[in-house]
Amino acid sequence: MMTNSFHLIIIFLISFFISQSIIANEIKPFPKGHFSVASTNMEIADKFISIGDDKMHKYLLGIAKTKDSTGYIADILKHPNSTFIRHISIPNKPGLYGASSGKTLPILSFISYPTKPKLKRNPYTFPYFNGKFGVFEHMLAPDEKIEIAESNKKYPLVILTHGSSSHGIYSVKHAHSLASKGYIVVVIMYGDDRNAPGNTFDQIAFLRPLLTKSILDSILDSEEFGDHIDTNNIGISGHSLGGYTTLAISGGPFLGNPQTVYDKRITAGVMAAPWVGGNYNGNSFYAFGPNNEGLKSITIPMLSLFGTKDQATLSSFILPAMKHLSGPTYVVELIDQPHIFEDGSWEDKENWELWFFDAYLKGNKESLKVLTTAKSMQGGNQDVQLFEYQKLSNK
Repeated sequence: MMTNSFHLIIIFLISFFISQSIIANEIKPFPKGHFSVASTNMEIADKFISIGDDKMHKYLLGIAKTKDSTGYIADILKHPNSTFIRHISIPNKPGLYGASSGKTLPILSFISYPTKPKLKRNPYTFPYFNGKFGVFEHMLAPDEKIEIAESNKKYPLVILTHGSSSHGIYSVKHAHSLASKGYIVVVIMYGDDRNAPGNTFDQIAFLRPLLTKSILDSILDSEEFGDHIDTNNIGISGHSLGGYTTLAISGGPFLGNPQTVYDKRITAGVMAAPWVGGNYNGNSFYAFGPNNEGLKSITIPMLSLFGTKDQATLSSFILPAMKHLSGPTYVVELIDQPHIFEDGSWEDKENWELWFFDAYLKGNKESLKVLTTAKSMQGGNQDVQLFEYQKLSNK
């Protein structure tokens, strides 16, 4: 009887210490932000407010049919002169940029940023699925000047880059979350599908980092935001083709081509379900040269997250690719998640991202310690950091 009791006690103690060890290795969700948030104008013209989600989706992608051409979201704004639209000249290189070569493309972005508390807010629900993806907490009126929370302080910048056949309205809540924690955030509306009729996918892939760099140039040069950005701490975060964009602009040459636009000002990157190639028609395709070895050129810190049930961006391509990165590297596995994560896993992803950016864009040593030792994220869905892929230094 004593022997059985002793064994039960030993089993209980072992189970207890194992459970405590797991708990100790869990990372807590990042603390809530304390800044009020404002965003640049994105108001839709009155006659387009009620066109419905399906048609609005086409404008967001750049494939809405108009009398003269395809329609893009910049075409239906109420106050276009008060929005962050930049007209980007595409170099005359047909081999890289295809039908877009030599043209000028309007690119709309919205910028969310920490602001002073507002006595009277101007919230705006973008007319697409009734604010399901977040409501603009305070949208600047056409004649309203920006007010940065602390005007004598510089803030890290984060670029949010969406996936293929996607758009930035999906990122409203995400952008506001980052801004509430002290980041200036630019969300780019690429409108990729405008370019699809005359361009191959490869040419769109070459366009992505070019457009991203051009928008970064614009915001750093802007009278409104330029002086408030910490140019030594610029991050980028993207899902799927946005993950590819993160890698490309951080130094990964698409198809091994050194003409891929690269921006040395980017200092940290996050990728969710990044596209790095796949199996097509029975053949393996690698986005960054043979076996994705071109990723060795990337020396900045990178965080990658992927779903174990993702059939669009396969872990069998993502994981070997992450081994090639030369800088600090973190890889998180989202258990049982498809390409478009479930809500709890988006929550996990964004919390990992916040710890990562706090460590690498704000230089918080405690956040770095948490990031490098955490096995999983509390709350959300099941996830695990793959320590065998972790690299803490590029030396």
